[in-house]
Amino acid sequence: MTLLFAALAVAFSALIGGATGFASSLLATPALLLLGYDVPLVVTVNLSATLVSRILVVCRSWRSIEPRRIGLLVAGSAPGAVLGALTVGLVPAQLLRILAGVTVAALGLLLLLPSAGRVPGRTSHVATGLASGYLATSVSLNGPPVAALLSRADLPVRRFIANLACYFITTNLISLAALALSGGIPAHGLLPLLPILLVAAVAGNQLGTAVSALLPRKAFKVVVAVLVIASGVATACA
Repeated sequence: MTLLFAALAVAFSALIGGATGFASSLLATPALLLLGYDVPLVVTVNLSATLVSRILVVCRSWRSIEPRRIGLLVAGSAPGAVLGALTVGLVPAQLLRILAGVTVAALGLLLLLPSAGRVPGRTSHVATGLASGYLATSVSLNGPPVAALLSRADLPVRRFIANLACYFITTNLISLAALALSGGIPAHGLLPLLPILLVAAVAGNQLGTAVSALLPRKAFKVVVAVLVIASGVATACA
């Protein structure tokens, strides 16, 4: 029964993630933690599910991807992912969840504030990638920093989602490699959980991508901000 609830949670999270470009891990993490799964297992599942589901998005929207923007984000994400992988075993899991949740909620609140009109520069992209990489391997919440940056850049919905999908594929591969090298991927518990949740993630993401085409730009930004805040609070309280 726990596996069924986990699959439903991941499918719903992937649906929202497909519609907004990034919120799948934000929603799936607290749900899986509340179902009793350990942090290392949740991190591995979320990184894998996001990686697989975003490949289809990139295949459809590759013309909207901005390689330079992705390159700057990935340049910061790689060292952040390594740092996060090393931190998982050194910092108590509950403390990590609280810190990550508070950070995510704060980012969501910032998204609701009026934009200053300044386009994020190179330093902002690298710093955002660093924060995202750290959160990816520590608590599998790598979307919020990048989503906040792209929202501030005021990108069209399709380009927002395409850039995030490309970024997730690249950084999730790096994060999974960092976890594997540091021993952060659990040796037990991935079967049959991982294959089932991967199927659920792909199915949910496909539905969500179709929904994204129906969302007006302003409504899209509000939905993104609200999801970030709610997920941050849920993660901190899990």
